Amino acid sequence: QQAHYVVSTDDNQSYVDTTARRLGIEVTSLINQSRTEIRDSLSSYDIAIDHFGNQDASYREFVQAFFERLYSSGLVEVAEMQVFYDKKTDTYPIESFISGFCPNCLSYTCSGICESCGHPNSAIDLLEVQYPGLEILKEPRLVLKLEEFRSELEQYLLGMETHRPALKHLISSLLDQPMTPFPLSYKMNRGISIDFALSDQKLNVWAEMYPGHIYFLKKSAGQLSNKDEYVQFLGFDNSYFYVFVHFALGIAAQKCGFDWPLPRGFITNQFYYLGSSKFSTSKGNLIWARDLVKDYEADIIRLFLALHGPEFQEANFSLIAFEKTVSEIARKINDIVEVFNAKLTSMENGDDYKNNKTIEKIISILSKPLDLKDYSSSILAQRALNIIDFLRESLQHGNHSLLPFVPVLLVMGLDPFCPKYTQSIRDKFELSNYNWEELVPCCHIQHELPKLLVKR
Repeated sequence: QQAHYVVSTDDNQSYVDTTARRLGIEVTSLINQSRTEIRDSLSSYDIAIDHFGNQDASYREFVQAFFERLYSSGLVEVAEMQVFYDKKTDTYPIESFISGFCPNCLSYTCSGICESCGHPNSAIDLLEVQYPGLEILKEPRLVLKLEEFRSELEQYLLGMETHRPALKHLISSLLDQPMTPFPLSYKMNRGISIDFALSDQKLNVWAEMYPGHIYFLKKSAGQLSNKDEYVQFLGFDNSYFYVFVHFALGIAAQKCGFDWPLPRGFITNQFYYLGSSKFSTSKGNLIWARDLVKDYEADIIRLFLALHGPEFQEANFSLIAFEKTVSEIARKINDIVEVFNAKLTSMENGDDYKNNKTIEKIISILSKPLDLKDYSSSILAQRALNIIDFLRESLQHGNHSLLPFVPVLLVMGLDPFCPKYTQSIRDKFELSNYNWEELVPCCHIQHELPKLLVKR
């Protein structure tokens, strides 16, 4: 199946403004700098993308036209909402501009969404807001009334099997109570205008993202269809926006005649911590991917993160633990390489794999598909490392009938995680075309296997 991998930046995000302010630079400079750094980081990790989204005039027109169509169809509307107003600065603080304690779990959070429990909030819902001089006004905003989409949301979301525990709990919790209308617009200086409804307001960036993602997908894949398989991978903290708001907008889009796919599943991950605080670019608490790859090979970093990333629960990154783990992984793989290279001159052609019961068993394990509901990078990575442990023990105990299969097994097991390393094996052993059904031993072997490196 052909997949399209599209990357874009959230240029109108409020956190861009507060980060630029913290760094003492212009917003446009931060956006341009970030776009360059993101592309460089992807390239450093051998991550190929099909399209890098650019929020040009065509993008803004596409997004604006989408919401104008929903508005004219009565699927979104203008309604009065309570909002905070700062008379001194003549601003309406939202999201990264205001913080307090979550009314659902009492975790300290910015407005919009609680990063801990995932529940939405408006600024006026927050407890113990330390922002002097605020007034509460009642003003018109463009809104999406989520309750009007309850039946479709319940049907789709409760029928999905991909939800990991935290998301499953959040969905159940939010559906157990009336859903608050979602504000599609704010009074902000930056963003996409909604002058078709309220001339003094801009789109809420979390709403903008839905048609924005579709726009970039169309740029890459061409015409979309509701029959396309659409799977979203996201951080749990933003689940409400993607799972409720975007899904409701997707339903509204179909009611308006847009032939766009609804997500078939949501694969979430939890927070990754550095020390006692989560990785955060906006707060400056992080190890930059581009810095880590200056010292360590991208392949070994990718493999480590697949194994130990925070898929089901929060995890903590430690450079000491990372160094110890990747050194051990590389040692096991390189033990196999050393045995293979030592036996190179005396190696015989392997048997056809159909007559080799051990190879048949390895293939059956490595090629076993994961259903979408069971998808896990760590399961796939651990599966590959289990095979490596098995090969290592077998070879060290003299089962050299497996040797001719070692190159292709290393490639097929490690390919998703270590593309640079597996490509070097492919090139040496001419493994350009292969699949599980046609797995054959390497014949007339004249090349040594390369070692998997840890440091550059």
